[in-house]
Amino acid sequence: MRKVFLSVLFCACTVSVAAHSQAISVDRKEVSTAAARKMVDGCLAFAEKNNILVAVAVVDPSGELLDFHAMQGAGPTAIETAILKAKTAAHWQRSTKILEQDVLTGRNEASLWIKDFPKAGALPMVIGGQFAGAIGVGGAQKQEECAQAGIDAVIPREPVAAQR
Repeated sequence: MRKVFLSVLFCACTVSVAAHSQAISVDRKEVSTAAARKMVDGCLAFAEKNNILVAVAVVDPSGELLDFHAMQGAGPTAIETAILKAKTAAHWQRSTKILEQDVLTGRNEASLWIKDFPKAGALPMVIGGQFAGAIGVGGAQKQEECAQAGIDAVIPREPVAAQR
């Protein structure tokens, strides 16, 4: 009986020490509102250069809207899809183009089941290897290229390791 009691006491102490040694907070990268504004401006510059009309939305890692702009004449569809795409990219932490391909091939339709918007045009943003938000673009063409231009205006591309 004494051995059982000591074993239980030892386990309880071990669990207690492990619980106290865990972190009580999490440091997380997140795009600032100033950076979000610069991304929108970078995307708009790309759109003007390429003579396209777009709407641009930038969201934080939780999918909350940080900044938004619709060009004159972009239309209500572009406005809605920019926001939906950005939120979907944030939710899945990946390009909505990949999600769209998953749905079209039948490989994974989960994004549809939970009522996300898996249509190409949004990209996740990564800062220092951490997911930091997403940018979505609504319009008729070059949405993903426009989103990348917005990201490139603020976040330097991380070097790709040499492959062997």
